[in-house]
Amino acid sequence: MMPPQPYPGMYYQPMMTLDHYLTRRNVWAANALGLLLIWIGFLIRLSRVDSTAGSFAFFLIFTGGLIGVLASTAGALGSKKSSDMQNLGLLIWAGLLLVATVWMAFPIF
Repeated sequence: MMPPQPYPGMYYQPMMTLDHYLTRRNVWAANALGLLLIWIGFLIRLSRVDSTAGSFAFFLIFTGGLIGVLASTAGALGSKKSSDMQNLGLLIWAGLLLVATVWMAFPIF
């Protein structure tokens, strides 16, 4: 007996889960992008050109920190392939990056 023929129309293909996107390379790239934005924003803030440059520096620092912290936290909590120590390291890195971002975005001096 022959098996039934597949439906000729479109069929549902499951989407990739978030775990497939949380590879070490993607988490590393997002952290590298975040650190680059923080560094550029900090250099602009140190130059103290004008208020517009200061606002742009704040935007760069805050955006870079947000990208890095979210990528590290998602990598720590969402990846099934990483070990417990890797997850702990990513969470510690996210905390340090958050503290550095707040310190650079809201300078006391």
